[in-house]
Amino acid sequence: MSYLVFARKWRPQSFEDVLAQDHVTVTLRNAIESERIGHAYLFAGPRGVGKTTTARILAKALNCEKGPSPTPCQTCDACIGITRGNHLDVLEIDGASNRGIDEIRDLREKARYAAAQGRYKIYIIDEVHMLTKEAFNALLKILEEPPEMVIFVFATTEPRKVPATILSRCQRFDFRRIPAAVMSAYLSREAASEGISIDSQALGLICRSSGGSMRDALSVMDQMVSYAGNDIKGEEIRGLLGLVESDLLANLAIAILSGRSGEALDCVERAFARGYSIEELMDAFISFLRNLLMVTTGASLALQDVSDSEMELLGKAARNVPDVAVLNVLRIITGAGYQARNSSLPRIIFESAVLTASKLSMAFDVADLPSISEKISVRSRAVETDRETGPEAAQPLQTGKTTDTASGGTGPAESEDLCEDPDPTEQEARPGIRARQESVRSEQNRKNHVDPEEREAEKDVTRKILDMFDAISHETSEGQG
Repeated sequence: MSYLVFARKWRPQSFEDVLAQDHVTVTLRNAIESERIGHAYLFAGPRGVGKTTTARILAKALNCEKGPSPTPCQTCDACIGITRGNHLDVLEIDGASNRGIDEIRDLREKARYAAAQGRYKIYIIDEVHMLTKEAFNALLKILEEPPEMVIFVFATTEPRKVPATILSRCQRFDFRRIPAAVMSAYLSREAASEGISIDSQALGLICRSSGGSMRDALSVMDQMVSYAGNDIKGEEIRGLLGLVESDLLANLAIAILSGRSGEALDCVERAFARGYSIEELMDAFISFLRNLLMVTTGASLALQDVSDSEMELLGKAARNVPDVAVLNVLRIITGAGYQARNSSLPRIIFESAVLTASKLSMAFDVADLPSISEKISVRSRAVETDRETGPEAAQPLQTGKTTDTASGGTGPAESEDLCEDPDPTEQEARPGIRARQESVRSEQNRKNHVDPEEREAEKDVTRKILDMFDAISHETSEGQG
């Protein structure tokens, strides 16, 4: 017998074997047991999570000679024929290559005939979103009122491209990505049955590279057995898949967050010297920064898929680092990643982003932040005092005239402020003038009471901020040039 890849050899053959899709399998099992079988189902979800597999299991459960039963026997001719893909009444159609109206018309004509072998005639249309608009329209009538004992099962990775008129005629089930813990346990169990030894680090790397797709993980397993034999180690997985070393990413992150731009650029150069492409390095670094952000914010549940060795490096990089600093670096690198993919010089874009991110820590010295905050709070208290005392505490600007307060007169003051009081009749007509005058006087009084040392500290902070933005603008313009 010819060799079967793991993705086909280990394909689930019953509802109990389907991983992490209990909300789908339990519903289908109950529907079969209660004889509430629908005439059209839509299985939506990412690639490699069990959509087509579940459709085949449903076909076996309905056409099993000992059924309909939620647990097909796997030994009758119907179950064996469906497993092998040669059953006459279970037709699998590729929607990408049979997407026209002529193919759907042919399907509609053949669906009128009774089943040849089994109890139900089942059409499984994979990637149904690839059908044309005319093909969907031709499918509407038979989908709404199909012949007796005809069942349609649609599978798609992009349900938003399926017309609403089709969706409303189907029972929709959304498949989810397989969690890393479930995938790791399954791979370890199946590998042991094959006599394959694989360590925990290798399992973690396979699960992370699969993106929640079991088919992708099994394809990597096949590749690793061909490369390393029956004893698979983490370092071999990392080298074969081209994964960037975590210690290199940690050193790059520490250098950036510490403001050591030269050391950060050296880390980038070492990564290129080891043969990593700019896309591999940027994607790996963005993922590392995401995990680092989760560590600094204390989101432990978001790090369940991270290996122990990488968690140790993340803890080292997160030491005495605020989450906002990691967030700013992540934003800069992510933006640079988008620009690099559309640039003819992606390396310059990435190096400019690394330099810009490392310069952020130079805008303020962390040791100076408490003293600056203290001076700002002093100024805030002075402003609050001005508001409490009112405009009477302000010292008016003199123009050479003095107010005769000793004579006890009640006439108008001879001194003039920068803003004179309006005429009483005008004040009654425009009450907002008085409020604006008081605001101007309060601002004048605040400026007069600002301590020179505080003002100099404010100017120093302003200069640092302007220098930071000038440096960022300069580096960004050079990178785009």
